[in-house]
Amino acid sequence: MKSLVAAGIAGLLLSGCAPLQYTKADIDGRIVCNSDVMDRVEQYARRNFTQVIWVNCPQATLRVI
Repeated sequence: MKSLVAAGIAGLLLSGCAPLQYTKADIDGRIVCNSDVMDRVEQYARRNFTQVIWVNCPQATLRVI
């Protein structure tokens, strides 16, 4: 019985930490790091035994259709 109550309380506490739901207006036009380009550059560097140090990441603008 105690474990059931503890599990219920833990569930209530953790349910308040749900991520926010983003709307189209929140995401459209936002500038983020372009992870696809970064992955390709790092794979190329690994194949050629070179080192990549990112000072600024390549940027992409998110567009919602």
